[in-house]
Amino acid sequence: MNLSPKLPELNPGALLEYIVLENNKLKKITDQAVIWNLLNGAKVLGHQVFIWRFVGNQKHLASVKIESVRKQRKDFCIIPGDDQGKYVEDLITRQETIDIYIPESSFLMRCEIKQSDAPVRYYLAFPVSAAQMERRKNLRLNIYASGSMKATFSKSVIIPRIMTQFFDKTITDISVGGFSFFVSRMEHKFFQEGDPVPCISLQTAGWSSRLDGIVTSIREINPDEFNGLNYKAWRISCRFRTIDLKTKCYLEKYIFERINQELSVINR
Repeated sequence: MNLSPKLPELNPGALLEYIVLENNKLKKITDQAVIWNLLNGAKVLGHQVFIWRFVGNQKHLASVKIESVRKQRKDFCIIPGDDQGKYVEDLITRQETIDIYIPESSFLMRCEIKQSDAPVRYYLAFPVSAAQMERRKNLRLNIYASGSMKATFSKSVIIPRIMTQFFDKTITDISVGGFSFFVSRMEHKFFQEGDPVPCISLQTAGWSSRLDGIVTSIREINPDEFNGLNYKAWRISCRFRTIDLKTKCYLEKYIFERINQELSVINR
């Protein structure tokens, strides 16, 4: 089966590889009017939509668009995104249901496939229930144990004298709003809350982007069974000052690839 290409894989056995929510839990939605509004809003605004399913132990996804939403029939029609026709067909063929994710509204659902006019369009029934995270929150992906994403940058301090140091750090967690990393006792002297951190290079296998950040918090962290540290460290959290659409979409997709246990709320 020729399924869509995947992002770089994390180690599926890594202890800290999981999705958490920023001070919030996914909210179950059963009101059909709310579900219709979310779907229709995604159609009108042209939001990016992903369909996905597991094949074996691997998650595959493809990009689609919502072409129409029929309130009376309680269904909606999706069409493949650019160059996604074959991937969409492979994911939907011989399936009774398909999982949907709309990053812009953090909307998650599993839909029955009512009709397939492959490879042009597909009609899906409104889900009985769906899940949504509050829009002001971001999914935060803990990736420290996998070491799959790096941040490199230079940082200067002027007290007690001007010093500049180059940092090459494994990212501990990432969202479309910012990221965190650990530093040592000596290194943490280079950081204060509110400090700008310009020209940060984020890197994964086969992808990189350059962003500006600002330090939002500094926390002392002791070793425990979850963080994998062998010594006391300091957790530096940075917020992206700006983020371009291409990078935002990549991070949303990168994070979505690793949503697993949290999605079970959809079927409860």
